[in-house]
Amino acid sequence: MMSKDIQQANIGSSSYIKGAIIGGIIGAAAALLLAPKSGRELRQDLRDKCGEAGEAVKTAACAVSETAGNAVQSVSQQASNIKEKVQHLSNNARQHAADAAEAAADTVSKAADKVREVTDIAANEEDRTNS
Repeated sequence: MMSKDIQQANIGSSSYIKGAIIGGIIGAAAALLLAPKSGRELRQDLRDKCGEAGEAVKTAACAVSETAGNAVQSVSQQASNIKEKVQHLSNNARQHAADAAEAAADTVSKAADKVREVTDIAANEEDRTNS
């Protein structure tokens, strides 16, 4: 019985030792990974990260600027196209109005000529009937 107790104690202590060794290794790895860097290394890392962030901001700003420039150019071109269309429609409307006014003037002139003609005929008939 005693040998069983000793074996169990040995197994228990070897498990404890294994656990302590594994725990020690894990603790040492965590300490190395989480240990703060020296001030010089930390400042250099911060400079590097700030530089990377600055470059990312510059790249994004250039992309936004280019997109905005393209949008302005597109809007300007569309405004120019609309202006040309409005001028064309305005010129067509003026031409149609001028043509309509000329046609109306011709019609009025012809109507006036007919009225004069009828008036002359009526005056001649009146003169004939009175004579």
